[in-house]
Amino acid sequence: MSDLNENHRRKVLTTCQYVDDLLTEALGRIVPNNPKSPLQSFIADATPEQVQVLRQELQELRTAMVDVLRKNKITIPSPQISAMWAFRTALVEADEVVFDLQARLMSRYGALNSEAQQRLDETAAQLMRQLQKFTEVLNHLTIQQSRPHHKEMEES
Repeated sequence: MSDLNENHRRKVLTTCQYVDDLLTEALGRIVPNNPKSPLQSFIADATPEQVQVLRQELQELRTAMVDVLRKNKITIPSPQISAMWAFRTALVEADEVVFDLQARLMSRYGALNSEAQQRLDETAAQLMRQLQKFTEVLNHLTIQQSRPHHKEMEES
């Protein structure tokens, strides 16, 4: 390949990262032993053999992408984003989406009678309370996780 400038290298890197994320998420949908949601859209219909083959193919694709990056002298950055932070961000986004279920905002989709307005407001409030509880649990877990780290730092 010819020499790539910084913009080309960044595009190749982000494309490989995106493909990896996309296929990792897709593979997660078909793995039969993943926790199931009553709201899921996908049927975990892959056999264990199919899952194994798909995992192997994904690993081979990852190897090929790493090879492409290496050949083009593209440095793969170390992971820098906390998965717990990303989870917290998802909770914030979920709260914002649920907030939009309030009757005053849902009326944009069409007229609502008073019973429907009340039911939507109760629904939004219930889900927002549950998300708040979820956030508090996450905060508690995060505090527990960070305590040993701070203690180790104090001892050194």
